[in-house]
Amino acid sequence: MVWYRGRNMDKRILVLCAAFLISFTTTNACAYEILPPNIGEFADDYYDVSGEPRLSAFVIGDPELESGETSTLFIRLANDGYIEGFENEDMPSTSNERMDARIELHLESDVTTAINIQGTLENNNGAPVTVISGLKQFGFLRDGGTSMPVDFEIEFFRNAPSGTYELSLNLTYQFQYDAKVEGYPDEGYDYWYVTRNQSLPILITVKPKAEFEIMDVSSELVPDEKGILYITYRNVGSDVAEGSVARIMVDDPFTTNDDEAFMGTLYPGDSYKAQYTIKVDKNAWNKTYGIDTEVEYRDMHGNTRITDTMTAPATVSEPLSLLEKVGLFHYLAAITCMAGVAVVFGTMKKGGKNAE
Repeated sequence: MVWYRGRNMDKRILVLCAAFLISFTTTNACAYEILPPNIGEFADDYYDVSGEPRLSAFVIGDPELESGETSTLFIRLANDGYIEGFENEDMPSTSNERMDARIELHLESDVTTAINIQGTLENNNGAPVTVISGLKQFGFLRDGGTSMPVDFEIEFFRNAPSGTYELSLNLTYQFQYDAKVEGYPDEGYDYWYVTRNQSLPILITVKPKAEFEIMDVSSELVPDEKGILYITYRNVGSDVAEGSVARIMVDDPFTTNDDEAFMGTLYPGDSYKAQYTIKVDKNAWNKTYGIDTEVEYRDMHGNTRITDTMTAPATVSEPLSLLEKVGLFHYLAAITCMAGVAVVFGTMKKGGKNAE
């Protein structure tokens, strides 16, 4: 609490001066600062007015954002201050005192004005968002007024699920708790300010969005041959992807004329196994390479979107031997069959000679 005394000064100037002299405190939200029990200067003033500011906050523009997006929220404050009533504390007895009382009653109406409003936007509810901006100034706000827009920069996590989230706009401000006028025509003014903290909800929404992940990759790639690369994509987002087309971007040691796969409409949770024909250079090493891939699709509003680039592993292996290709059992069976044919042929040849 702060009280300020002046003499023969315009009330507006006094309020602004008081605003610069007030120090900020941090108390429990929506609680008044503890006031000293005895303030002599206010023990015999004429009126005691009960009231205070009542602030609310709202976002200007569209509060719907996309996951992974960095955006600026423009927030305005409104003051719907109220006066509950007033009571006489000291009855004026002279004409000068009646003038003091009249001026004091007029000044008491300023209990609804909030001054030195400061605010921070904070994430106290575990929302998938980072608040980048720090402390902001809103100035002062009279009853019935709205503040100028104040900007706060935020960033949603890349994998933020769609839905509505609540942030907290934590405000600190002062307002006039009491006023006193005495000494007309050379009157003096006493102002008593208190500090209040208030937390206001700010609602923001993450738009539904299709999001793709690579679920499985397999390949049949050997040097100096064409092979098949299989990539399974899944829509792990919260929006349908219409007309989706998967695409790969290859580099040495790969070349291809088959770099797109049409997957059609994929609802959240749907998957599709795409295949691509790839030519492998003869000098390719036997190792795993990374092939970039992306998905282009239309969202629920018909807008064309392209996912972030993903990387699929593609393994180049040595050519398989005949044993590896046909398998041990079939290889032995083939050897046995060939041996049998040789025995039969030899027997037939030997029998022919004996007949002669």
